[in-house]
Amino acid sequence: MFDHGATTSASTITPAATPAGTPPLTATADEAVRLSEVPPGPAVVAALDRPPDPGVSSAERLERIGAFERLINRLQALQSCEIAALVEDAEATMAEQLARHDPATDPPLGLFDTVPDALRSIVAELRLMLRLTTGSAWYRVDEARALSAAELAPTAELARAGLLSRPKVTLLVDAAADLTPEQTGRLLARVLPKAPEQTTGQLRAAIRRFLAGLPEGVRARRRERRALERGVRVQAEADGMATVRAFLPAAAATGIFAVLDQHARGCAGADPRGMDARRADALVDLVLRDTGRMSAGTALAAGARAEPTGVPGVTPAPAEGSPFVRNSVRVNIHVTVPIDTLTGAGDEPAELAGYGPVPAEDARALAFDPASVWDRLLTDPVTGKVLDHGTQRYRPPAHLARLVRSRYGCCAHPGCRTPAHRCDIDHVVPFDPVRGTGPTSADNTSPLCRSHHRLKHMPGWHVEMRPDGTLVWTTPSGHTYEAEPAPIGPVRPGPGPDRRPSRWARAEGGDARARFAEDVAEPPF
Repeated sequence: MFDHGATTSASTITPAATPAGTPPLTATADEAVRLSEVPPGPAVVAALDRPPDPGVSSAERLERIGAFERLINRLQALQSCEIAALVEDAEATMAEQLARHDPATDPPLGLFDTVPDALRSIVAELRLMLRLTTGSAWYRVDEARALSAAELAPTAELARAGLLSRPKVTLLVDAAADLTPEQTGRLLARVLPKAPEQTTGQLRAAIRRFLAGLPEGVRARRRERRALERGVRVQAEADGMATVRAFLPAAAATGIFAVLDQHARGCAGADPRGMDARRADALVDLVLRDTGRMSAGTALAAGARAEPTGVPGVTPAPAEGSPFVRNSVRVNIHVTVPIDTLTGAGDEPAELAGYGPVPAEDARALAFDPASVWDRLLTDPVTGKVLDHGTQRYRPPAHLARLVRSRYGCCAHPGCRTPAHRCDIDHVVPFDPVRGTGPTSADNTSPLCRSHHRLKHMPGWHVEMRPDGTLVWTTPSGHTYEAEPAPIGPVRPGPGPDRRPSRWARAEGGDARARFAEDVAEPPF
């Protein structure tokens, strides 16, 4: 049996591992200092920075791993402190500016010269720096500000000592919401002493036991707050799949599952699908079908041969299906398919707006659905980026809007995945007919979601467009980030840096490019 207590050498901090100016931590073979139990600091960092000796024991490696974990916990806690200070400084600076403003002598305040907009601006900078989604950035800010509150000081102290992981901190911060300082103090006194030694699940259970004993008014406020956070999200997965996540009140979620389960259990015993697959197909039927009939399970129960149409992998609704809730909502799903894939001459993946690449066979199933509407897109064969947009479409929107949305595919703010068809068409250089600047052209417009459209006009933000359509965003702090048009056509390798410019690139001016687009043969549909 392995004796973990017999660790020495690399798992201890010796004078050789201590930086200059740091009091040495000494250890002998008989009285070793376990690295995982030392408060994280310069000496621990120096010890971990040195690779272990050859032949190091598993016990020593475990000590190093434990020390790494504690150091990571401390650094995350310190980062939270920095985030809280960042947003507080931004709000204080704007508040001071507003307090000093004299309407009689100072220039008028801008539309976004407000404390809430100063907060939105600095959170947008934080999102870009950490490469987070907008929701994740706000979550980090809210958590950091809550952790900096006086009533959570014991939690912050343990986190800075490396004894609480970020998931545990998140549990404690969320538990303290809607509690009075006195109730928060009782919560921490109850659960904090054991928290460093518990798993996240054990700590969650301890918190729930405490909250269950609170007055009904407190519990009701917590339920109301959580209900306001309900929502549905789509997460892209591999192999043409995706996960739909719904955060709902427990009664609603349980009821939805019961309905899906009832439909799934109504299928015949010969149905080859598992119960999970039956529930998934029932969900698609109930949400997307507008025929008023149950599809997959009933078709298979009746012995019908199921052929996928419309939504790849889901069977059509048969006439003899069982009635269910009728869906009267119509939606548009934007898929960009290379012409070779469409005709079967190739198997390049297509691009599903808001998701990413989808397999060629799924793209063809969507394209040849009777309800589909086709557009022609001209793309550069080397970069795959959109060069021109066809004009033939039933009830078309503005030609320029289609071109710009097709070129970018999603919001032209770095990291934003909002599909372009849900975005505003923004002038990069503001439109000014008096000065003759800011033309409404493909070289001066891009799709921006409403949030980032507002952000572009906030103080200190600047956006410029390069000739290739790349948008360069400069933040109030001076950092720059780029958003390139997404390649949505097939990308074929060129002959190298000496490759002759494409005919599109050689065609200067709108008229020449329009003639070039007309010369391109229309696709065979």
